[in-house]
Amino acid sequence: MTMKSYKIVYVPADTSEPLQEWTIKSSEEKLLESLLDRLKAHFKATGPKKTAEQEAQQHKELMKSLPEGTKVDAAMLRVATNMQMVENIALLANAPEYGFVGVNLYVDDQGSIKQLPLNLRASDIANVAGKPMEVRGDAFLARVLDDGEAFDRLDLTVSEVSSSARWVKDAAEQNRRKAGSKQSEELAARMQASVSAADRARSGAQASSSGAGKAVVTEEVSPAEAAKAAGNKAFARGDFVEAVLLYSEALSKDGSLVTALNNRALAHLKLGNPAAAETDASAVLHLEPRNVKALLRRGNAREALGQVDSALQDFKAALIEQPNNKEAAERIDHLVQLTMQTLPADEPLDQ
Repeated sequence: MTMKSYKIVYVPADTSEPLQEWTIKSSEEKLLESLLDRLKAHFKATGPKKTAEQEAQQHKELMKSLPEGTKVDAAMLRVATNMQMVENIALLANAPEYGFVGVNLYVDDQGSIKQLPLNLRASDIANVAGKPMEVRGDAFLARVLDDGEAFDRLDLTVSEVSSSARWVKDAAEQNRRKAGSKQSEELAARMQASVSAADRARSGAQASSSGAGKAVVTEEVSPAEAAKAAGNKAFARGDFVEAVLLYSEALSKDGSLVTALNNRALAHLKLGNPAAAETDASAVLHLEPRNVKALLRRGNAREALGQVDSALQDFKAALIEQPNNKEAAERIDHLVQLTMQTLPADEPLDQ
């Protein structure tokens, strides 16, 4: 297993504490969640316990964030609101012009509900980077490379937390352009809305009288796709419970949405629910027997369930489909070694 170390910057809410560099160690396979897991542990250990009133308010906010009509039982709601999550704010988005390298700000996603103290330094950093906001509680800064295929955590040091730092200037320029683009879009929308009803009616009359009017076809995102996209966002910020809920909502609207089913399997794995993950991955493979992601997810689920032989079959099938798949090869090697260790000692042959 290949290990990697990377540096992040800790910005305490307490201004009497200095900025600190933390070194995070992780396997290459766990790069995505290694940081989130470390920060969740920090926020959970250092933050105050929520009051009953704060929990009730969080229940309301969670229900508002879900698609209208979503039903969530009380037990799942308690699990969702009691889980410590991390909010990820892109100060510098990983755009192509910056080599797909970005810088993110990580905070306790329940900072406002817990009424955490204002983090003046993190708020100033966000403001200078063109993302004005009030940051509550401790904060962290980290650099990431993500081009949609390759993902890596890169070093960010205390010396780079400065208004003169290159990434801060790039972030300020990027966010300035985004703000200008948004204003332009809003202006265009207002101009479009200013078209008189009479003009629209006249255009409609002309089209109907000529018989040659062409219908304008607009491609709309289905409710199922919208729920899946929301689930993907929840997954990206480490909120795996909400991701499961949203993927389930997508599947309730379109049971054939294989990507939602496959993604829900991965979310179940992150939550430590291998049985549910195996069920979802198996359902994907029933529809798409050569789906490599589903094979890997079912393999990992079966390994967690102690079904070593079945897990090996899944990883081998994935490797047949993608001979260069690193995860499949490593899991096979691990399970083979594990199997060898559990074999009984040699016994004498019968005479």
